[in-house]
Amino acid sequence: MRQVTQAIWSAGKGVVRALYETYRLGGRTLLVAPIIVAIAVIPEFAQHVVEINLGMFDSREAAHALADSPLRWGFGYVKLAGFAFAILLTARLWAFDGSVRRALRIPPRVLLRTGFALAVMIAVSAALAWLSGRFPPIPREAISIVGDIVSAGVMVWAIAELVEDRSMSLWRAVTLYLPTAVLVLLLFFAAMLPAQALHGVNHKVALGQSAALIWPLMLFDSLVVGVIAALAGAAIHVGFRAGPTWRGWTRPPGSRT
Repeated sequence: MRQVTQAIWSAGKGVVRALYETYRLGGRTLLVAPIIVAIAVIPEFAQHVVEINLGMFDSREAAHALADSPLRWGFGYVKLAGFAFAILLTARLWAFDGSVRRALRIPPRVLLRTGFALAVMIAVSAALAWLSGRFPPIPREAISIVGDIVSAGVMVWAIAELVEDRSMSLWRAVTLYLPTAVLVLLLFFAAMLPAQALHGVNHKVALGQSAALIWPLMLFDSLVVGVIAALAGAAIHVGFRAGPTWRGWTRPPGSRT
């Protein structure tokens, strides 16, 4: 019983420390690597320029009517890509001790390995989703849970390929390192949700305002998206580096060894 209590206490302290490290490194990203943050900020602001010119912020009705505008979505796809790249590059940035040059200099083999790992993750999820759809409710839910677990493990393997950690195999990722997947996801959502809420409120405040207020609000909103990307990328790094396993932490969060 004492060992269980100590394990729970250690895990709780580790998660709190990991969350602190996520916000610390996410904040430092803004200073150390503004070029990476800009990859998320600039496309976001470009889409806002289009939205303002379309009249999306004139009213709530206009926002709903123009939400599916092809022009808006054309910029939206670029925005989503920039956001994803900023997250992944931030994870690489801190994996390489804050070196912007190493983060941006991605060898072709790393791109191929990471792309393959992501493809495997998507394929496994799709295959198990297809399989679960051919069973009654109870086994369907069981297969769905198994699919989520396997996909989470494959995600850890994909992160390892992204940060060039060749010590992580697919088998180790989906067995021993499943707790790492849980921590990464926990930190990811804990990092994103507060700023994401601010992002949503900012849009609501802008509706129906004058152009003189909408422009600075949307500039601020674009910067918030950059902060979200920095925090999310830091969360991936911190969770993966801590590497909790069924046997305990690989490196306690915040440690420099």
